[in-house]
Amino acid sequence: MTQLPKQVSPHVATAWLKDPLFDLSFIFGITLLAFGMATATIISPALFIPMLTLHIWALGYDHVLATLTKLAGLPEDRARNRFLIFGLPILVLVGMTTLGMRLGVVALNTLYLFGQLFHTTRQSWGLAQQYRHKAGGLPWDNVHLSELTLWALPIWGILNRCHQQPAEFLYQDIWMPQVPLWLVQVAGVLSTALLIIWLLMRVRAYRKGELALGHTLYLLTHFVVFAFSYLIIDDINSGWLLVNVWHNAQYLVFVWLHNRQRFASGVRKDAKLLSWLSQPGTGRATLYYVTLMVVATPFYLFLYRVGAKLDSYIPGQLVSMVLVLSLTLNFHHYLVDGIIWKRKRQFPIDDRQLTAKRT
Repeated sequence: MTQLPKQVSPHVATAWLKDPLFDLSFIFGITLLAFGMATATIISPALFIPMLTLHIWALGYDHVLATLTKLAGLPEDRARNRFLIFGLPILVLVGMTTLGMRLGVVALNTLYLFGQLFHTTRQSWGLAQQYRHKAGGLPWDNVHLSELTLWALPIWGILNRCHQQPAEFLYQDIWMPQVPLWLVQVAGVLSTALLIIWLLMRVRAYRKGELALGHTLYLLTHFVVFAFSYLIIDDINSGWLLVNVWHNAQYLVFVWLHNRQRFASGVRKDAKLLSWLSQPGTGRATLYYVTLMVVATPFYLFLYRVGAKLDSYIPGQLVSMVLVLSLTLNFHHYLVDGIIWKRKRQFPIDDRQLTAKRT
């Protein structure tokens, strides 16, 4: 069987995760969706609550639940991840409750804002690495410099938000550290210099016939989304909506692709529903998404009712248990993602089949 070359060839001009239609939709379609929803809230601030509700229901709930298909989709997953499934949520719940009870909603909102920035940026780096892998490694592009460039703009952005000192985030009080303007400007100069170097390297790679289009286009959308979310859009809520819609939709689609590849050999008896939903076809992909919604929506509604009930029993507390429970799921998702996606894939046979098809 012919193996793919480890180093990029001058003939590599795309290096998609799947195919041109999928990847261009993944890169640009999701970006346009995110910009469309955020722009609507800027043009008409009254639309923010409807857009936020739509986003949470159609993307937020489902993207958290999608983690379970990777975490516990197969019997071997559940055996390997027993602590992550059962033990870690309890520890996160205790931590969120303790923080909320002692420091109130301000502490939780601040933790969420910074945690979400780290999580979304880390996902961008992970996806960029997927594109790098598909291109054969990109030996002409230093991986450490690439990672520094990817992180530089979000760091510049959050420093800018700190300098702006917004009093509220998602209509709740928030605390942000004081950052002087000169520090924001230094971060801006360094980030801009790195972006110029990044662009010049792509021009050089293009001239040599070594440019991996998928990797380049994905990183371009990363830079554009974070620049608008944290630097260009003044309103912290609309900026957050832009990057969060972009992040959540990407996660949903990428996990679907992961499951599509994992079950490329067909339906498995030990994961009938998930493997059946992950088979080829637009209809299966639609049912995959609808199933996530059908499961996630009542679960979150139940969670909110439990939180509201607890609030009624604990009057005068500093923070709502609805917020505590919601953030518990979010931070559990953040922590789990930092572990399970760094492990080696557990389906080498299916990967070989996909490689054989490409060759």
